[in-house]
Formats: sequence, C-alpha cells, structure tokens
Amino acid sequence: MNATARPPVIVCYVPGLDARRVDREVTPCLAALREQHPVLGIRTLPCTELVPTLLSGTWPHQHKVWQVSLRPEFRNARPPRLRDRLPDSLVTTAQCVQHFFDRTYDLAAIPARRRRRFNQHRFKYTRRAASDDGLAEFSGFPTIFGLLGDRSRYMFTKDFDSLPELACTLPDTTRQLEFLEMYALDLMQHWHLDDTQRMAEALSCTDRFVSDLHANCQRRGQRFVLLVDHGQELVVGTIPLVQVLRRSGIPDTEYSYFAELSAVRLWCHSERARRALPDVVRALPHTTLLTWREMHQYHACFDDDSFGEYYAFADAGWIFFPHDFYQPIGNAVLGLMDQHQRGRALNPVHRGNHGYLPHYPSERGWMIVTNATLAANCTEAELIDVAPTLLSLAGVAPPDYMKGTALYAGDGHRTERLA
Repeated sequence: MNATARPPVIVCYVPGLDARRVDREVTPCLAALREQHPVLGIRTLPCTELVPTLLSGTWPHQHKVWQVSLRPEFRNARPPRLRDRLPDSLVTTAQCVQHFFDRTYDLAAIPARRRRRFNQHRFKYTRRAASDDGLAEFSGFPTIFGLLGDRSRYMFTKDFDSLPELACTLPDTTRQLEFLEMYALDLMQHWHLDDTQRMAEALSCTDRFVSDLHANCQRRGQRFVLLVDHGQELVVGTIPLVQVLRRSGIPDTEYSYFAELSAVRLWCHSERARRALPDVVRALPHTTLLTWREMHQYHACFDDDSFGEYYAFADAGWIFFPHDFYQPIGNAVLGLMDQHQRGRALNPVHRGNHGYLPHYPSERGWMIVTNATLAANCTEAELIDVAPTLLSLAGVAPPDYMKGTALYAGDGHRTERLA
C-alpha cells in the first residue's frame, strides 16, 4: 500500500485543556477518550510561545521565536533622548491606537523608550488568526505545513459560537492533514478561570465539539488526534517585580527588562546593576531567578544572553503585575470588545495563566490518537516530538533537522520521504 492510501489525519489542538479539569460529569467525551486510548504526556517549555516548536519540531534557539532579544547597541548604559522624556501614558496610548488599526503592530503597551531596545521574535495568536501565511517555516525550518503544502490545512477559531458549524464541515477528506487550533478555551480561561459556572459551560462546549468531530472522523475513516500543549493555573496573587526594580535606586538606563505574566527577562548594562538587581529579584517571594546558561536545561540553549541575561519566573498561580501587556486604556478596550476577555474590563489582573517552569501541573501537555492499529512508543514525550509524529501519521518521513521521535508505529503503511 502506498503512502497516499494512508487515512487522512485531523488534529484538534486545544491549548489550555488542562487534564485536571477533565471529568465524566462535565466532559464525558474527553474523559472517555482518555480512558479508552493511550494518553501521551508532553513535556513543555517555560514560555507561552509554544506553537513554533510544536509545528517545526525544533527548539527555541533554532527557530528563534522567543519573544524579544536585546539589540546590541543597547548593551551599555545610554543617556535618555529628548523624545524619551515624553510621558509613558501618552506614548503607550498612541501605540494602542495604532495597534487597534494595525494588529501587526506588536507590544503596544511598552513605552517607546524601552520598546526600541528590542528585536521582536513573536508569533502571537492574532497573526495566526488573521492569516496562516507565516506558518510555513520559522527561521528557515519548514513546519509540517511547509513540508506538506497543499496536502495540509491550518484553521483557527477563538469563538465558541463557531464550533457547531465547524463540527458539521470537518474533516475535509481531500487533505492528508488538517490542523484546527481551537483557542477559545485558552483565551476565556485567562479572564474567567475563577468563574465556576462559566468554566463548566466552556468545558462542556469544548467536549461536545470534540465528540462531534471524533464521531465524524470515525464515520469517514479518518485519524483523529487530540493535542494539548499546556493547561492553566488559577491566579492567586501578583508580584510587583517591575515596581521593585524602579525602587531599587538603579537608573533604568542601566538595565532593560521585558515583563511577561509568568516570566521577566532582565539585562544589566552596568556593573552596579549586575551587582544589585539579581539580589533584589531573588529576594522577592514566589520568584525563581535563573541565568541564561541555566535556561539551557529547559531547551533554550542560546549561544549568548541576547534573549535574556536573567530570567525571573513566578511560581504557578502567581503573575508579575504590572507587566508589558498591560496598558489601562488598551485593557479597557479589549475587555469591552471581546466577550472572551470581558473580565479584564473590571479587573486587569489575569484569572488564569501558564508559561511557568515545566515541573508545574499547568505546564503538562497531552495527546491522544484514536486508532487501534497504532501503538505508542512511550508514555512521555517532548514538544519537538509532535511535528515528526504528525508527519508520520500523514505518511511523510520527518526531515533530518527534526530531532524528535515519531511516537506511533505499527499501521503497516509505507512512509513517503520528501526530497
């Protein structure tokens, strides 16, 4: 049997579907799938940008999508320019207006005096939602879509209301691989994870969709893959790291920082800053400080400290606030415009979060393939194993730069090797 006779594959990718919230009462289909089929655990990365690793089968230091890097000209302390003396609130408000009309304008909440210090290496969901053109490769490494071309399709939704229609139209048997990113649950949990009723409704809606999609695959003889790369942790408190840096007595020209919710990167531009600031950060409760070399243990094996000299990680359930994605006016606009983010209009502190160090339960992913002819090679996998696994299921041998392992074997089909 040749490779083209292999059953088509549809991947239902549901970021944020925490296994701890799957039960028979609220999510009966998901619970049954986990009971009836082998569940592969996935070890993830201490970052919120997981999709490039997931799709390319390469680590962050290879595909380079790792938030921001410091521009070389800003490695030394620099006196402020005249335009840097404009009030941050004025500058960031203007940036938020620009972002509203041009969603490719990223990091609108960071004042320009800090923003210009960074090269951006981000691929947020807003870009994937607008177009899948950027999904073919990352830093020269073709993804599963770049390798399969027209035989594959990427789809995105962040709207629960779209799920019934999708369940009626999917899967499309004309393609060898379809990949649906169902982002609605992840987005909603960021702002409503503390709302028991709303969470039950969202999980139930997700469960019905997975049930319908799985049933369609069974009727049409397609392989169904349920893929989750992380869960979410309920936020219980905030850490004022940025405010502590400002009160440290070190001028902000002598250091740079990039503050996400779960991690803050820090660069020191003077020996005075390098002597003082690491100890200031280490003294904060619920915070772990790592050097860029210590980050190698988490597969962020960069050759230098351009992407961060120090990394401060919050304990699971805690977030750094304020952070570089918060701007009061922008926060209010997003809360009023997007029903999934409505909670932020009343309270700008996230209710749920992820991107913590990998030993926390919220950072555990999992995968199920509902096919009795396949046997899993292991029970635990790395994030880079997903891309070669999906290619193998679609009948294509993974390229040499994908160092991960195809996790299933035994269906008797030949595998095609691309030139």
